[in-house]
Amino acid sequence: MPNNQKSISKNYIYNTILKVLNIVFPMVTFPYIARILNASGIGKINFSVSIISYFILISRIGIPMYGIRECAKHRDDKEKLTKTVQEILIINFGSLILTLILFYIILFNSAILINYKDILLILSINIVSTSIGIEWFYQAVEEYKYITLRNIFVKVVSLILIFLLIRDESDYNLYAFILVISVSSSYIYNFIHSRNYINLFKRYSSYDFKRHIKPILLLFAMSVSVSIYTNLDKVMLGILSGDEAVGYYTSANKMIKSIIVLVTSLGTVLLPRISYYIKNNQIEEVNRLINKSLNFILLMAIPAAIGVFMLAKSIIIIFAGGEYMEAITTIKILSPVIIVIAIGNLFGVQILISYGKEKLTLISTSIGAISNFLLNFLLIPQFQHNGAALSTLIAEFLVMITQFYFSYSYIKDIKKNIKFENIFHYVEGSILIIITCLIINKLINNILIVTVLSILFSIAIYFSFLFLIKNEFVYEIKEKITSKFNNRIKELL
Repeated sequence: MPNNQKSISKNYIYNTILKVLNIVFPMVTFPYIARILNASGIGKINFSVSIISYFILISRIGIPMYGIRECAKHRDDKEKLTKTVQEILIINFGSLILTLILFYIILFNSAILINYKDILLILSINIVSTSIGIEWFYQAVEEYKYITLRNIFVKVVSLILIFLLIRDESDYNLYAFILVISVSSSYIYNFIHSRNYINLFKRYSSYDFKRHIKPILLLFAMSVSVSIYTNLDKVMLGILSGDEAVGYYTSANKMIKSIIVLVTSLGTVLLPRISYYIKNNQIEEVNRLINKSLNFILLMAIPAAIGVFMLAKSIIIIFAGGEYMEAITTIKILSPVIIVIAIGNLFGVQILISYGKEKLTLISTSIGAISNFLLNFLLIPQFQHNGAALSTLIAEFLVMITQFYFSYSYIKDIKKNIKFENIFHYVEGSILIIITCLIINKLINNILIVTVLSILFSIAIYFSFLFLIKNEFVYEIKEKITSKFNNRIKELL
């Protein structure tokens, strides 16, 4: 493996391209799929995807996050890295076999799930592919360029298949198969491509599986608790309110999730780097990265949440259609989740997980899971999809507060370097977004033009304001970009 550090900025750019692609892809496909399959068909698909996600979770038993952290520690030593990947993969294979047995037993003995048998059997292919896909390995060695280019190719193929093949509301099984292709083809190629970095088939005289078991199981328990309050809402909606409620909730939640993955994209890039710095006792570098990450999160998350709230009606009508008007209130309720999850990701993943504090993360996510289940049980029967949205917001807020409390001892040194005036700047800039959206909505009637102009003017006014008041973090980003651009021009000349 190469010893040189990959550029965090380049990693971030590639990862951001990937996240943007993950946002643009559903924005292109969902309006078409929502209109062809209708709320009922969308509900069937997303209910089934939620069920399969639990089995994927079981088969991976917390390995993805653990794999990133452990492989990042050994990325400069090919022998240790190869052996670590093999040990983790063998453990994963054992859990996969047990998961498939459990899946088939439950599927053919459940009065509810048997009604979704065909979709579930198709989607179950993803249980296998995600277990052998070793995506965590590529993230650990920071191969974001490879991950991005591979995903672009797969997404384009999936897009073509959707528009060519999905023609009727009864095509939800075919749509499920296309979803499988978009996931499984990537992961299968991952396995093949890994020979360029390590030898997965090299034999060792002994393996140390024991050292992996405890942290993997702790992260698995954490993943289960997180999954409860990220997927249980759709499952409980399907059981308590029916497929249409799932369809409304999904149309709102999908847009929120798309923005969240973009806002938290820097955290994905920083996890392996922070783990590497911690192992090498470079605490100053750790503190520097976390401080920058907090600034970036607030810079992006606050205006994003405000923008989604202000444009809720436009977002739903444009991307889902008029029959999804019920989801407008839902997306408004969910909009603050963008800020809450982004900050929680900083405390939980970048700090607690990087420092190996899986037990503390488990406690915080368990609080979220329990509160989400109880709130869903109380609110869904009366408020349906809006009740599920409110439950999610409260659960995520409780998780964020708990993770902040647990991570406080690690951020004490960072706290004194935080420029709190920067945070006030982001709030002030976001107030200008509210004013901008209200003025444009008052002057123009066409919903598409209102949406486009609101987004463009909001971005321009927000960042112009930050430049005008000389926001320190924004100026730092500008100087870095300008410096790299000037250096590149000099190289060309």
